[in-house]
Amino acid sequence: MSVASTAHKLSPRARRALILMAVGAPVGFAAGRALIWMKRQGYWRDVEFSTSDVVSLGLATFLVAVGLVTVLVSLSRKALGRRINGDEAARAATPAQASFYAGQGGVLVLAAGMLAAPPLAAALFVPLSPLLASAVMTGLIALFLVQTAGNITLWVRSDELMRRTMAETAAVSYGLLQGLLFLWAAGERLFLLPALTLWDAVNINMIAYLLISMIVAWRRGFVD
Repeated sequence: MSVASTAHKLSPRARRALILMAVGAPVGFAAGRALIWMKRQGYWRDVEFSTSDVVSLGLATFLVAVGLVTVLVSLSRKALGRRINGDEAARAATPAQASFYAGQGGVLVLAAGMLAAPPLAAALFVPLSPLLASAVMTGLIALFLVQTAGNITLWVRSDELMRRTMAETAAVSYGLLQGLLFLWAAGERLFLLPALTLWDAVNINMIAYLLISMIVAWRRGFVD
């Protein structure tokens, strides 16, 4: 049996997993090499990451991997057409669809950078000088503005089904997280629960949003 025939018999989910591994392996290797080099240079000899920072970096890694896979798939209009239509003989995606999916991947990569920058800056540069902290904050504001513009662009270019999916995800996330935040704040005020930082809340919000978005996308047929 040839490699081509074996690849042809792989399910779409298996192919996506292989693509994810193919992208994640070099990204992880490059990140590891960069961290090793920085440690040898003495940048993070005494680095300590809190639990919240580890969660943030894990989320950032996940978002980078998904974003890069999305961009990679968008580069092949035939592969993207199969991904959209779920059919081996599906027609190739249009240039507009490829551009839309590339934009989605780019927005995810930007979100990963915004999540990773604060904990990395605080851990790698101790003590963190006000000048460097201001530079990082300025970069975060710039990334936030670019990501916001990207999200608005994606919303404008989306079809009605995609817009309903986005709106449903936002509504469920807002309602659920608002209730959970109130209950946790009440428990904290009554000395029943430990105090949360705003960064903890950001992590919880991101995890909940990702889970809700995947569930909503699955219900509407975007994920098989």
